[in-house]
Amino acid sequence: MKIILTILSLCVLCSISLSAQNSVRYDVEPAITKIQDDYISNWKKVGEINGYRIQIAAYSGVNSKSQAESARNSFNNLFPYTKSYLIYAEPYFKVRVGNYYSRLQAYKDLLDIQLSYPSAYIVPDKVSYR
Repeated sequence: MKIILTILSLCVLCSISLSAQNSVRYDVEPAITKIQDDYISNWKKVGEINGYRIQIAAYSGVNSKSQAESARNSFNNLFPYTKSYLIYAEPYFKVRVGNYYSRLQAYKDLLDIQLSYPSAYIVPDKVSYR
């Protein structure tokens, strides 16, 4: 009988100690929480960072905007999952594609894009990080 009571009491004690281990409480300094919140809110304000894009075309002169829009539309038909941008930097309308954080990421897609646009190349640009 003593053995059964001992085993029963050990089981109760183990279950109590195990249930106490399931709840963890973190004591975080308020200053650390404020720094973390400030960090998150500041990054939400920043929309673009230094990165890379692939330039597939650049046009200047008469009808250059319509040529660039046509190139962009044909690119969107060939690569629907890659974002494209029409950029005006006097005197050129440029068609750039992708949002790459490293040159290596851009190079991977460049190989596929150059099959359709042989003169495409990687350019540094501000890219959206979201």
